[in-house]
Amino acid sequence: METYQQALQQSHTTAALKANLAAFGLDLARLCDQMRMHRNEADRTGQIPDAFWQSDLVRALNLNLVPTQHGGCPQVQSLVSRIMLMEQLGYADAALALALPGPGLAMPPVLALANHQQQAQFFARFQCNTPRWGAFAITEPECGSDATAMGTSARKTAKGWVLNGTKCFITNGARADTVITFATINRNAGRFGIRAFRVDRDTPGFAVLRLERMVGLRATQLAVLSYTDCEVPHEAQLKRDDESGLSDAFSGAQQSWDYFRPLLSAVMIGTCRRVRDELAAYFEAGARPADSRLRAKSVQACLIDLDRHITAAYLLSHHAAWYADNGCTSAMHASIAKAYAARVAGHVTRTALALAGLDGIVNCPSLEQSCRDAKAFDIMEGTGDMQRLMIARAAQRSPHPPWEPIQSNPSAHRATCARA
Repeated sequence: METYQQALQQSHTTAALKANLAAFGLDLARLCDQMRMHRNEADRTGQIPDAFWQSDLVRALNLNLVPTQHGGCPQVQSLVSRIMLMEQLGYADAALALALPGPGLAMPPVLALANHQQQAQFFARFQCNTPRWGAFAITEPECGSDATAMGTSARKTAKGWVLNGTKCFITNGARADTVITFATINRNAGRFGIRAFRVDRDTPGFAVLRLERMVGLRATQLAVLSYTDCEVPHEAQLKRDDESGLSDAFSGAQQSWDYFRPLLSAVMIGTCRRVRDELAAYFEAGARPADSRLRAKSVQACLIDLDRHITAAYLLSHHAAWYADNGCTSAMHASIAKAYAARVAGHVTRTALALAGLDGIVNCPSLEQSCRDAKAFDIMEGTGDMQRLMIARAAQRSPHPPWEPIQSNPSAHRATCARA
């Protein structure tokens, strides 16, 4: 009988991923070619060029991250397969990889917090041939790293809920057709007072105040969103049919972070692989290092060092994805993957700039852009310092250290996670 590991290896290969996506209508090679073609314009303007949408790929992109029961690709539902996809897209261009249409960060909280009808209504928006985006709004200007201290309020009325507050650093916030917004109904209750609401772009009182001026990842359009007496109906509150009185929506936000940190790590890994490959090609073409004292052996040693760091980041992201796919608590592993991948991105780009110098930037323009993107990687989905704090706290609570070998039996490992 085929073992679990054998089935996993067969389904999670690049060739299998491309074949599954092609059967669903998404030509991965063609998409990556388009991203490379338009990445300079997207970096310059912060916009996705209109020419990018002149294809039959849009519907398949909209349905990326959509569950199978709502029209998503059945063969690309595991987090492992999705980080493989994001690594390929990150190799083409990191900013466009994160700016592509689809439910995005809104997907996990909708699945975790919404009832079946709300889920169907939300995901039905993406079954179309024009680009659609979802967004996830929880970060606020005055909260720092404590998201539970949010000031955005939700007040119940006879017609529904009235939201007031401001959200910041919202990826694709200006493009989003629907924003899953987190607000508190009782600040004294902490995380237990937090609820999630679906806010459509055309809702009165909802506005995009501005787009942040980004050093890198400009096409992601981090937005500041405003809610001023923004009234939504009762059914806009995400609420499962079996929700108890003490349930909170913050757990849904945590699931979003745990799910997307490995995905963001995969984008970073793809970027690092491209920088490394371009650097190697630059020197193989006969270029000399910026530091005249360095020899060919020194350059080769640097490339091997980059390979080592990139491989470690790759393994950590897949490790975190494996935990999530098997229903285990993955917050610590997701934070480890993201924190290390961001550090590797900085190391790889700094090394490339030091070796290639100004001549290298002239001959490899994407190297300069990748260096700017690496600055933004450390901030997105929680800063590196915040990730390391979360890792330390989670490690203190866990009965097993994160470096302990995982069990080969997924069901037994789920039981261990549940006890933890």
